[in-house]
Amino acid sequence: MKLIQKFTLLYLLITVVVLIIGGVFSYHVIKKEVDKEQTRYLKRNIDFTMQELSRGIYPDSLFQNKMEVQRLDMSVPEIEFFVRDTLVWLNYLKRFEPQVKVSASRKINNNHYYISTYGAIVDTQDITDAVVKSISGIFLIMLFVTALVSVLISRKILKPFNQTLREMKLFRLNEKKPLALIGTSTSEFRRLNLLLEKMTDKMRDDYAALKEFSENASHELQTPLSIIMGKLELLMDSDISDEQARLIHSAQNSVDKLSKMGQSLSLLTKLGNREFESPGPINLSALVKECLFAFQELLEMKSLTLEDEIEDDVMVSLHPVLANILLNNLMSNAIRHNVLNGLIKVSLNHDRLEIANTGEELTAPAEEMFERFRKNDPNSQSIGLGLAIVKQICNQNDLQICYEYRGVMHVLQISFKMLSNSA
Repeated sequence: MKLIQKFTLLYLLITVVVLIIGGVFSYHVIKKEVDKEQTRYLKRNIDFTMQELSRGIYPDSLFQNKMEVQRLDMSVPEIEFFVRDTLVWLNYLKRFEPQVKVSASRKINNNHYYISTYGAIVDTQDITDAVVKSISGIFLIMLFVTALVSVLISRKILKPFNQTLREMKLFRLNEKKPLALIGTSTSEFRRLNLLLEKMTDKMRDDYAALKEFSENASHELQTPLSIIMGKLELLMDSDISDEQARLIHSAQNSVDKLSKMGQSLSLLTKLGNREFESPGPINLSALVKECLFAFQELLEMKSLTLEDEIEDDVMVSLHPVLANILLNNLMSNAIRHNVLNGLIKVSLNHDRLEIANTGEELTAPAEEMFERFRKNDPNSQSIGLGLAIVKQICNQNDLQICYEYRGVMHVLQISFKMLSNSA
């Protein structure tokens, strides 16, 4: 839910509470004023009746609707005007209704008369209906005005904020393009834009420094490694003993492993910085076929059987370099962790890519196999970064990768959304 919608709902909720309280307060104020006027009217009727009695009018002739005249003993003290609420049965409404009753007694012409009358100018239900209708009308007007103002605020006042969000979504560390933030008179948005500009500038500077350090470190590391490899090859060609050859071969493997590790860590850093943006959908079917052809000799050397089922023209939004790295890592993993005379199955359709290989069941938890430097076999020549790179590529391209051990097969499955099927 948008921020402006939350504010609107909260405002309307508070408005409803205030209107309910205001409605109850208005009802009592109106009823009090009506009762006051009714009491004044009833007192005038009693005064008029007393005047008629003082003129010698017989009390029975003064009986009328809602008027009662009784004689009291002269010894009883006079009663001043007495006002109280009472309930009166109304035939036309078929229910009791609250009324105001006014009573008094006076000694007139040596007689003591008790006079009382009751009535209501306005029915209480009418007051309630009027208040409810007024409050409902006010609420509907406020609802319309609030909705209209919310739309205007969202389009006008929040326009700089929405523009800032779009710019931050498009922000890339490896691009030098400045943020296109629009000016605003809202101080909070100005402070936010200023903070974002400073933050993104610092991020770019830090990223550039880190990238330069990584590239220099990688270059400076590869140079001595190449020299070491060259020296070791020269030693291998010289007259050495079998024990010396075994030691040199071990050193070559370590240097080669160190070189690959440096390249893989550099690649993971680039993936983390999102330096590979997809230029558009690529034909993954063609890349898978090329990959399998490239691994054909290695498969034969390892005496592995390959079964493939590849649909044509499977299009996936993925950078071509990343697609090749992903396929090579998955195939290398399937070959390295296979058994003698084992089997590799590769299937590709518009929903998923699946690569399965025979092999011993994992000894480590399956969820850890995508972590960096995690190896099922500690003695393996693997550097433990291949599947971590695959996982990173999938995460950055909205691809879902999962693993399961099916029978005697390790199955790695990548699910992706089909973008198009070009002819």
